[in-house]
Amino acid sequence: MANANKGPAAIAEGAKRFLTGFGEFTAGQKAVVIAVVVALIAGGVAFSRWASTPSYTPMYTNLSGADAAAVVEKLKASGTPYELGDGGSTISVPQANVYEARLEIAKDGLIQESESASLLDKAGVTTSAEIQNEAIRKDLANELEDTIESIDGVNTAVVNLAIPKKDVFIAEQQPTTASVLLGLKPGTSLTDDQVRSVVNLVSGGVAGMDPKNVSVVDGKGNTLSTDGQGGGTQQKQADEYNNAESTRLQAMLEQVFGPGNVKATVSAELDFDERIIESEEFTRPTDIPPAASTERIEEYTGGAPAVGGVLGPDNIQAPAGQEGASQYRSEERTVDNKLDTKKTTTKAAPGSVKRKNVAVVLDAQKAGTADVAQVQAIVTSAVGIDPNRGDTVNVIKTAFDTSAADEAAKALKEAEEAEKQDELLSYGKTAALALLVFIMLIVVLLSFRRRKVEEIDVASLPIHLGDITDETLHEPVLPPAPPVPALPAAPVDPALEAAAFRRDTVVELVSRQPEEVAELLRGWLADRRS
Repeated sequence: MANANKGPAAIAEGAKRFLTGFGEFTAGQKAVVIAVVVALIAGGVAFSRWASTPSYTPMYTNLSGADAAAVVEKLKASGTPYELGDGGSTISVPQANVYEARLEIAKDGLIQESESASLLDKAGVTTSAEIQNEAIRKDLANELEDTIESIDGVNTAVVNLAIPKKDVFIAEQQPTTASVLLGLKPGTSLTDDQVRSVVNLVSGGVAGMDPKNVSVVDGKGNTLSTDGQGGGTQQKQADEYNNAESTRLQAMLEQVFGPGNVKATVSAELDFDERIIESEEFTRPTDIPPAASTERIEEYTGGAPAVGGVLGPDNIQAPAGQEGASQYRSEERTVDNKLDTKKTTTKAAPGSVKRKNVAVVLDAQKAGTADVAQVQAIVTSAVGIDPNRGDTVNVIKTAFDTSAADEAAKALKEAEEAEKQDELLSYGKTAALALLVFIMLIVVLLSFRRRKVEEIDVASLPIHLGDITDETLHEPVLPPAPPVPALPAAPVDPALEAAAFRRDTVVELVSRQPEEVAELLRGWLADRRS
């Protein structure tokens, strides 16, 4: 119970001390304190408003005027906060409400459907298959456009799909192709990864489409992607390969000749053509007969036929005797022995090295005794030079111009010194500010001590006011009030009456001129201590 009462009592005591101290401030000090308190309150309010402000995310983009007006009216009716952008075509809502708001808009059907959807809705029973396929193609293109426009940096997107008819012969089937026209936001450009994302979105959204058949172009006519590759992908791959090889060779040579004494550059020509090589090899096993053999068998059985009679008139042979029983059999057999067949399919991935050129320059002053032939042999082995494909290696020694490096080193040193000076100056400013705050605090404390008046019971002090006269006081002392009639009392000692009068005079003087009396008392106390 005591602890429960101690808290409010301590708070009340602290508030009382604060009010007492604030009452002793001068007008300027009070103004400063009030200004600081107001600034803190304003800063806290601003920070709380900023922290409580929700993060807005686009709900719909590229809306027509009618659609935007309908969506805004729905958001107003539901009490959902929103922001308009891009001339009213973009509506943003708090990120926490975007999905719920989209569901509400979709439930009411406020956004007009695409042209392809309207075509499908209006299509009757007698609508031809060509019209239905065209409507489906447009609907698919619109879906892809909406998806691509959600990419950061893309303002508008136009997708054209070329979907050929199905052919009964697979070999004669034409591929599906797509072209994408992007309208980028001012001052923005797409990275290679973003371009590849567009290609993958289009190829993945259309059944049977190869990413190689997607082309992406921006509004200025710049080709961002051809054959399914992001713009500059091949050049980027070549640059990365050359930089990696040059860095590796440079590091190896610097370990021998020292940093800054050698410069190595590798320039490789990469082959990005995709090749498929198929080979078929036939071999005959050694443990079987030849590849082909033919066997023929003829067999005669029985007696020979009887001899015929003599020719008669008109060359007609006379009947002969009866033939004996005979039989003939002929058989032919061909044997084909199959050969061992080995079929190999080799697919060469794009990016192989077609040719490589290496140039190495040595500082003549630092590598004067180095053998150029030995360096060339080392570089040839390290980089993997193949003379059969036309690779070259050139190594020379020459004097390096170090003036630019010296100037750069000097500028770097000056920058470091300037940075140190700025750092010291920053520390000095901080120290000066801290010292100023400390001095102001000391001044305020001293002013509080000067203004603090000690409460002294004047009646208990010894009376030695012989030096105080009416002339030393700036104002004449008023005579005491007439005594109130009272009951008769015993006679009073004149000395005590005089002492009481002087005490009343001092009390009156203290009430009229407290500062002068306080200074006088301080002087007496100082004289007494000394």
